[in-house]
Amino acid sequence: MKGKPLGVGIIGMGNISNRHATAYQCLPELAQLIAVADIDPQRACAAKEKFGCKEAYTDPKQLLARDDIDVVSVCTPAKFHAPVVIDALEAGKHVLCEKPIAHTLAAADSILAAARKNPNASISIVYQNRSDPACARTRRLIQRGLLGDLLTATVDVRFMRTPAYYASAPGRGTWETDGGGAVVNQAIHHLDLLVSFLGDPAEVTAWTATFIQPIESEDTALAMVKFKSGAIATVHCTVCAHDEGFRIDVLGKNAAISIAREGDRQHCTWSLVSSSTAVARALRDTGERECPPAPEGPGANRILAQKVLCKLRGQRWLPPRHWGHTPHIEEFLRAVADGAPMPIPPEDARRSLEVSFAIYQSAIEGGKVTLPLTDRSPVYRGVEAGTYRKAAAKAIA
Repeated sequence: MKGKPLGVGIIGMGNISNRHATAYQCLPELAQLIAVADIDPQRACAAKEKFGCKEAYTDPKQLLARDDIDVVSVCTPAKFHAPVVIDALEAGKHVLCEKPIAHTLAAADSILAAARKNPNASISIVYQNRSDPACARTRRLIQRGLLGDLLTATVDVRFMRTPAYYASAPGRGTWETDGGGAVVNQAIHHLDLLVSFLGDPAEVTAWTATFIQPIESEDTALAMVKFKSGAIATVHCTVCAHDEGFRIDVLGKNAAISIAREGDRQHCTWSLVSSSTAVARALRDTGERECPPAPEGPGANRILAQKVLCKLRGQRWLPPRHWGHTPHIEEFLRAVADGAPMPIPPEDARRSLEVSFAIYQSAIEGGKVTLPLTDRSPVYRGVEAGTYRKAAAKAIA
């Protein structure tokens, strides 16, 4: 990679934008944060001051009009992804869009159409778990066929959410703004990993429920997914858990892999087993050689000391470059600078969104749903709150 750092703008300065801004500031040789935009002027100005960028706007189009901005992070609520992404692509900017790609399949397809219309402007979607060494290692072994034919997978996603979480931002947990609940907002990350491992899904049967959370969408879901390869998977997700974490198990003919993350750990753990000790040893050695584990981060005491020193110097403390969104955003920036394929193109992101809405359709209709979902699907343009309420009431009657 050669040349000066890419100029960056961030649109939507909610909580997730902090991770993007921090990542860009951790990568000064690759990127310089130029401007931010948010419809809330106070939030926009606060972000400008916090991150030390040149300008803050309340109109995203003003940010997009700047010649010194090459890359745009879209961190708005999901409902607004499509219009902002399309404007950015048409302005010739490279786009990094937060998950999910959109709040409906129709909106996602409008993004894909804009990407095809503007081939000189690249777009990638944020699924940062793909950049975790454990996940990348698993995908590499699968792509090389070293696990053998894939048989089954299990996905278990547990989050703790509170009424305060849903009240903290307008539209959280609604069909209109977020597109849904636990599936499309929390488990979408793990559905992305699942389809990146097992390929194209073919059938979905699912159940959803709203047990505890004060939202109109689901707080819990259980699904069975059959893939075109013949592999089958189960998916469980909830935001009513008493702990935080996820686990994905993939079973192949030659070996089985487990990926897990608990609590506030920065990276996933990874394990591989096989009935053949020699196969297990060879696969572990190959996987870890091609995708080495992430380095250990500083301990709590060292971080505290670093933060105190930064405060005394009037500087902002930045986490290690292998934490958070930074590795994923680095992949994106290097791909943009080198003209390489995007880490997660919009077509990939649509697949996990399609599985999400197949789960919703199956839960509402009470039966198997065949993929792909087209514009004739009843959930293609989203789920109506009233339709979900009626189906939920019928399920418990």
